[in-house]
Amino acid sequence: MFNSAFLKITFEFDGTWQAILYILCGLGIFLFGINMMGSSLKKIAGNKMKLIIERSTSTPLKGMIVGFVVTMLTQSASGTSALAVGLVASGLMSFSQSLGILLGANIGGTVLTIILAAFSNLKIMPIVSVILVFVGAFIYFFVQKEKIKQYGSVILGFGMIFLGLAFIDMSFEYIMTEHAEVINDIFEGLSKIPFVGIIIGVLFTIIVQSSSATIGIVQSLYATSTISLYGSLAIMLGANVGTTITAVITSLGSSRAAKKVALANVLIKLFGVILFGIMYRWAFYPLINVINKAWFGDSNNPMIIALAHLFFNVVNSLIILLLLKPLVKITEKIIKDKEEDTILDQLLDYSLIQKSPSLALTFAKKSLIYMADNCKEYINVTVDFVFNGDERDIKKGEEYERTINALDKRIHDYLIKLTIKGLDDDASSKLSKYLDAIKDLERVGDHCTNITDFFKDRFNKGMHLSTDGTQDLNQIFEALQNMMQITINAIDKWDAEISVEGLTIEDEIDKMEEVFYERHTHRVSSGVCSYENAEHYLETLSNVERMGDHLTNILEGIKDVEYCKNAEFDH
Repeated sequence: MFNSAFLKITFEFDGTWQAILYILCGLGIFLFGINMMGSSLKKIAGNKMKLIIERSTSTPLKGMIVGFVVTMLTQSASGTSALAVGLVASGLMSFSQSLGILLGANIGGTVLTIILAAFSNLKIMPIVSVILVFVGAFIYFFVQKEKIKQYGSVILGFGMIFLGLAFIDMSFEYIMTEHAEVINDIFEGLSKIPFVGIIIGVLFTIIVQSSSATIGIVQSLYATSTISLYGSLAIMLGANVGTTITAVITSLGSSRAAKKVALANVLIKLFGVILFGIMYRWAFYPLINVINKAWFGDSNNPMIIALAHLFFNVVNSLIILLLLKPLVKITEKIIKDKEEDTILDQLLDYSLIQKSPSLALTFAKKSLIYMADNCKEYINVTVDFVFNGDERDIKKGEEYERTINALDKRIHDYLIKLTIKGLDDDASSKLSKYLDAIKDLERVGDHCTNITDFFKDRFNKGMHLSTDGTQDLNQIFEALQNMMQITINAIDKWDAEISVEGLTIEDEIDKMEEVFYERHTHRVSSGVCSYENAEHYLETLSNVERMGDHLTNILEGIKDVEYCKNAEFDH
């Protein structure tokens, strides 16, 4: 009754073509609603989702749970699969860890269709959609607090999902009324050939990039008796394969490991659809039909499509969980391992920034640690060259310098692209500190180059360090190397106490520089060392002291951020 009134108020159909336009409009509203709701849920989940993924993927079963939870939060199985591709491409997750995520995402993607079926059964989808759209829009446009605005976006998106389905449902109802005989003939043929239904489900889902949209429409068609249960289940199976295209597209241009994830995702779905396709006539459809008759009688209840969707993904995921090793072998045989992409290459892939800014920030931190590790190795190579004069260390140092300079630019560009993603205050503060840190690390590399150049010149002129000079340089270099390692640990843990430990070493380096300066001046004045020998030695001490200053900047940044945070918490 309400549906008819709503139809008359909302639509004044001039014909079938206008009804088709309303179907397309409804599909657009539906997809926009899913995107809005998913994006807002991701922002609300924020760091919680990041922590769940980072800490809970050590086993495939845990990965399944994580994939299910993340898909529940984002309401997009294809989005979670694409996120897994991005995580592997960025080196934040191994290929084997990602498989559990994919299996859980497949199960989590069934939740929305169950919710849609439940509301459809209550026959209140049109009025619910109008109320949700109004409430969500009111909150989003008139509430100033950002987090509440995000909740408003979730409500608005949810309402638009229902509104889009209401458009589609009522438009199909009109078309069925006007062209019942033709449509029945078309779908009667479809019902007899499940393979055709599977192909339709695959193609339509590839086009709309959402299995939820495809299955939601199938539920509406089934509820209006436009299509039989036999044909509906076939299209549902096809939709499960079609949804894998998002992860495939995401993997293009990414690392080989990321391509493996996308391929594994396709293989998982294909395996399930082939298995259920083989059993379709004699096992799958009869089982679902028996359940349908027992629970819903003769009514065309769309809930049975949602439950069949859940059944398919749960059974398929549990079977694949037992076959993970063969799946890994098959995937690795198709996409053979080569030398993994370096972080330099991964920093050119900005897809993770779009899917999950908080995880992209974690990758930026990993890149920063990688840059700091290169600085540490450059310091070690420089120290070796100072004491041994091996020209092979010069080439090693030049390679480290090129890598550090390239990382400086690429991490900087990566972080700049992250600044426009609306991070929370804590994440924005870290991003700012990361930007400062890469400048300081780049300067550390420059000072290593300076010292190498000093000693190249010394060796070319046949100059050698005195015993006392060697001991002094060895002591100050050792302190610098310790401070570099502590800085790496502080960045990794983002810990104020570790920072303080490093800052005490910087004080020692400053004192050493002063004392060793005086000692060398005394050696020169007493004739132990020549005046020509003095300049490079003193410049070396000065460069070591400046490296300590740059590391101090990084440590102070970490200490200040953590102390301020703790002070705010205590307050």
